[in-house]
Amino acid sequence: MNTPLVKGLLATSLLTASQLLWSANFVVQDIEVNGLERVTAGTVLNYIPANVGEAFDDANSSDVIRSLYQTGLFEDVVISRRGNILVVNVQERPAIGEINFSGNKAFKTKELIEVLRKADIAKGRSLDKSAVLRIQRELKEQYLAQGKYGVEIETTLDVLPRNRRAVNIKVYEGKTSRIQRVKIIGNKAFKEKQLLKLLDSGEKKSWAVFSKRDRYAKQKLVGDLDKLISFYQDRGYLNFEVLSTQVSLTPDKKSTYITLNIHEGDKYRISSVDVVGDTNIPKAQLNSMLKIAKGQSYSQKLLEETRKNLGKQLGKKGYAFAKVQVDKRVDELTKTVALKLIVLSGSRAYVRRINIKGNYRTRDDVYRREMRQLESSWYSKEAIERSKVRIQRLPYVESVRIAKTPVAGSRDQVDLEVTVKERLSNQFSIGAGFSQNQGFLFNASLKQENFMGTGKRLFLGIENSKSVKNYNVTYTNPYYTVDGISRGFTAYLNEFDGEEGLVSDYISNRYGGDVHYTIPLNETDSFRFSIGGEHREIETTSETPQHVRDFLAKNGNTYDQLLGTVAYTRDTRDRTIFPTKGLKQSLSLEMALPGSDLEYNKIRYNGAFYQGFLDHFIFAAKAKVAVGKGSGDSDGLPFYQKFYGGGLRSVRGFKQNSLGPRDSNDKPKGGDLSTSASAELLFPAPFMVDNKSIRMSAFVDAGNVFEKTGDFDSSDLRYSAGIGMVWLSPVGPFSVSYAKPLNAKDGDEEQKFQFSLGAAF
Repeated sequence: MNTPLVKGLLATSLLTASQLLWSANFVVQDIEVNGLERVTAGTVLNYIPANVGEAFDDANSSDVIRSLYQTGLFEDVVISRRGNILVVNVQERPAIGEINFSGNKAFKTKELIEVLRKADIAKGRSLDKSAVLRIQRELKEQYLAQGKYGVEIETTLDVLPRNRRAVNIKVYEGKTSRIQRVKIIGNKAFKEKQLLKLLDSGEKKSWAVFSKRDRYAKQKLVGDLDKLISFYQDRGYLNFEVLSTQVSLTPDKKSTYITLNIHEGDKYRISSVDVVGDTNIPKAQLNSMLKIAKGQSYSQKLLEETRKNLGKQLGKKGYAFAKVQVDKRVDELTKTVALKLIVLSGSRAYVRRINIKGNYRTRDDVYRREMRQLESSWYSKEAIERSKVRIQRLPYVESVRIAKTPVAGSRDQVDLEVTVKERLSNQFSIGAGFSQNQGFLFNASLKQENFMGTGKRLFLGIENSKSVKNYNVTYTNPYYTVDGISRGFTAYLNEFDGEEGLVSDYISNRYGGDVHYTIPLNETDSFRFSIGGEHREIETTSETPQHVRDFLAKNGNTYDQLLGTVAYTRDTRDRTIFPTKGLKQSLSLEMALPGSDLEYNKIRYNGAFYQGFLDHFIFAAKAKVAVGKGSGDSDGLPFYQKFYGGGLRSVRGFKQNSLGPRDSNDKPKGGDLSTSASAELLFPAPFMVDNKSIRMSAFVDAGNVFEKTGDFDSSDLRYSAGIGMVWLSPVGPFSVSYAKPLNAKDGDEEQKFQFSLGAAF
């Protein structure tokens, strides 16, 4: 018998029978799904375009197969019939159960996982051959963009239970291609050397050990091209363009040569500047906002600043959707540009609703009371910016963003979305620290900057060190009245040992309390006053110096004081912790009021100025002056109220409290006049630019303490220079500095390295 012939006839018969079987309609009595491992039967039934009780034929089978394949969940789908039961046999595609990386150093694992996620490759997603190819392609593009042209990506799969696969990705990064030369061709108006200084890509100087200038990266080169374009267009070269960019690699892919071919074009000047449209801005004010004028070289930068000024001014007047269009008319014959700024103010808008988001610990009204933009009032960009600053300055807010959203169906309404990111501020802590001058520090505190989400402040603290034992309770309601008047209470118990504090030897025990109010005068200025009482007792030791004994013999060793303080503060800083711009100045008068056993007064001035530049750098200038005066028989301050200088919060590089006059035991005894000033360059820690809890500085300090107010002599000021760091650690602020005294004199106590952990800074 011819076996192949028999098999052929049998196959033909089965195919014919199958066609006859499907061609006959049947009513589906049940649907059976086989081969499932991870996918549920319900999911499959949802995708099948057939239902029990409906007629089914061959055309329907094609629809079922197509629908299931389109889900991407299955590698194979077979439809069959058993009586009136529709049988669906599937083979699931494996799912990604794990994604494991090794060998990656240039990118963090979480960064690479995010790259794959954007390419629809993540845990739980289906895995097929195309997915493996996409993994290699996407990752390789990331490395090539960083100049790592020798990168190799190796992908292997391991079988996991429940039809899952572990995707193991081994990265062989290779070395970053180094730029050996950047050449600019076509420049005439400016020297190549001047243009190369604009670029972040280029040859590395031999002395720049940590520079990454010679590391090629595609994104960095794109940024360099933008810098060239901006440079020329801001100097009148309206038609400047980069004709070509050639990047050449050596065969070993370790060296890169870049050639930029540019066309400068002609230089253009401004022939006229006209502002048209409904600006609603007085002409004199309008002229002051124009940064570009007739006769000047064309400047894209100044043009954009002018547009920004106009938009900002219109925003203050409530025109939330104002636009400023630019019409340029270029005269090629005279090489001039006529500018027409077309102001489209649109309708004046008002704020319909303000929505607060991200406030998981804080009540809505705590943020709403800081808003200077109110609901149902005209939109004001200025008020919104001020609202943002006020919220950002709250100690329990890390960042805030305010976005406007047009109201659907309305041309003159917007909603504001206020999104806050809160920082943990309510905490109970027991901690310890160490200070070079005070030794071991113990503290326990309940600190709540945002008590029960109300914005009120509560502090219960215990501090214990060699020189100080301090117990403190403070409560403050920043909105005692709806107008923003603050009221608070303080009670304290303090013990001080002068010997351990490295000053004149005596022991002071005191307790007291006060009530204090702060009255806002405007958005930046406030007036503060407090009144309280204090009881103090002084004890002597065998080492108590003569000037203390003389004072006690004359005035006794127990004092009941009625204390008052008035202060004026102006604060324009953008935030209270690690500000980046703004000014804070305060002038205060502290008095022992009539009726006190000892009467005296102190005047203090504190000033701090911050100005950011170059993205991450901040210049800070600070100054402090404190003057004291006694009354009655003594024209100086009581010995326990004297000012001291030196240390982390004064002139660094000199031992804490060591500056100024000395007592009969050659210990610092303080003075009636204290001065200090510093200039600092603040910057983030290297390789930790995004870490907002660390700030470093390079500084110069100056200052000293003088026994009497008339003893000031600039030649007696002490100077130091050094570097420092402040870290807001989980156990408290950690401050450290290394400073070298620049003009130390005989008898000065130097301390170049200074630090404090767990103490205020």
